[in-house]
Amino acid sequence: MENIQIQTLYAPGYSYLAMSYFRTNLLTLNFVPWLSQDNTGRSEYSKDIHLSTTLNRDKAAFFYMQASRILDSQNSDEPIEVVLPCNNGTSLIFEYKPDQNNQMSAYLTINKNNETIRFRFKTTEYEETVNGQTVTKVMQTDLSIFTLILGCYLLGKAIIRHIDRNDEAYNQALLLMQEQMEQERQQEVFAAGGNNQS
Repeated sequence: MENIQIQTLYAPGYSYLAMSYFRTNLLTLNFVPWLSQDNTGRSEYSKDIHLSTTLNRDKAAFFYMQASRILDSQNSDEPIEVVLPCNNGTSLIFEYKPDQNNQMSAYLTINKNNETIRFRFKTTEYEETVNGQTVTKVMQTDLSIFTLILGCYLLGKAIIRHIDRNDEAYNQALLLMQEQMEQERQQEVFAAGGNNQS
């Protein structure tokens, strides 16, 4: 099997991003545009249109470093806009900037053959008690998953059998993601407490 599906991230109103390993040494990103919602509220995506590209280790490391800058709570408010040329005239644009609600959001856009598909990484709002007050915070959940997949690929964990819930590598990756999210939360709590002490 040449293509092993890893994960699909969905962004209604934008696209979905399917990630897979290609021939065990490349990471494939496949973008499929969002079309509409049906009468039950379910998102519908194109069956005919998609744009894809592959990342080698150098390009994957580039995106890993960009995403890590955002996930580091000390840099979580700094905007980013970078363009990375890929194969066959394709480029990927990675952005981190305020959305229409002034909430920092990350985007990955593919530009290929004068066509463009944009993906927005999902965030999760949560409430946390800081010094006796409830504060609403935002966690970059999809970006954390994307970064974890890049990290596993860079560590050579791409050469594995099909990933499913019974797979040890899948479970290890899931545990690493959960630990990373908990570390982010603890860093935010520590930073908030440290700021209030000064």
